[in-house]
Amino acid sequence: MIDLEDAAKSPSTLRQVHLLGEIYRLSVGWKRRQIPTADLYNEGQDWGIDVSALRSDFTALMAAGWLYFEASAGGVDEILITQEGIDVALEYQAKRSTPRQRASSLKTALLNWLYDQYLAGEEPKDFASFRADSGGSYLGLAYTDDEITRTAKWLKDKGYIQAWTPINGEVMSPRVTASGMHIVELTESAGSAATPEGMIVNNNFNIRDSHSMNFALNSPGAVQSNTLNAAQVDEARKVVTAFRQMLPILGVPEDSHDKAVQVIADLEEEASAPEPKQNRVKNLLFKSLELIALGTAGGAADALGAMTQSAIDGLG
Repeated sequence: MIDLEDAAKSPSTLRQVHLLGEIYRLSVGWKRRQIPTADLYNEGQDWGIDVSALRSDFTALMAAGWLYFEASAGGVDEILITQEGIDVALEYQAKRSTPRQRASSLKTALLNWLYDQYLAGEEPKDFASFRADSGGSYLGLAYTDDEITRTAKWLKDKGYIQAWTPINGEVMSPRVTASGMHIVELTESAGSAATPEGMIVNNNFNIRDSHSMNFALNSPGAVQSNTLNAAQVDEARKVVTAFRQMLPILGVPEDSHDKAVQVIADLEEEASAPEPKQNRVKNLLFKSLELIALGTAGGAADALGAMTQSAIDGLG
């Protein structure tokens, strides 16, 4: 398991996972995992995709083992979403749409926003500017008017905000109360045991794939542990997954194929052990790198080699 608390707050990470979801959606429409990139470039802006960052995002997704492509002089014409990428896209889409997670996250986001408004000397008439704020969405999916109104009423009922509710049911002139400020300050304290009723401090985005990623949002005290290091184990597992998926197309000589299969199996076994040994993991990663270097598929071998070298470097 890897703690990606900082990465989860990064616009680039959420942008790339969103892109992966759109790639999966297109693959369903095409009824195949390999699709042309033309639609992403031509219509991506309408789907919330940063078209200007597509090339770099493709590269990042391939490094994660979620996408594969071979670039030509003209760019990237086709991409292949891996099974691991499909699993991540499905989990991401399901997570961002889960009502309970959205409701809990919105309570925290609204209260934080109103506290920030107070500190800035602002007196909002409604939640229009919140919708444009970074907190106005959950994992890239914007909160609806109904969600915001329902949550604001809950915060008012609990005494965390003051607001005016006209006959049309809207919540107007919201202001954070002293109790609301206290809650924000408590939840921002690392390791604080205080959690307000119905609210969450730690929003976990679990992608249960072969190397289970954990996006710990808004949790400054989050700690992950493992014998090696959570990140080191995760990198080794990513190499296992990518190597196994790409082996058929790497062009590794036939007389080295069985050895590659065995190295992959050994690395997977060691990385999955209760107490993986750092020296053995490193040795198996070096063996993987040697075998990958034998591949004749230049683009694939280079990408996988870079991923493996990065895992080795991370071991120190």
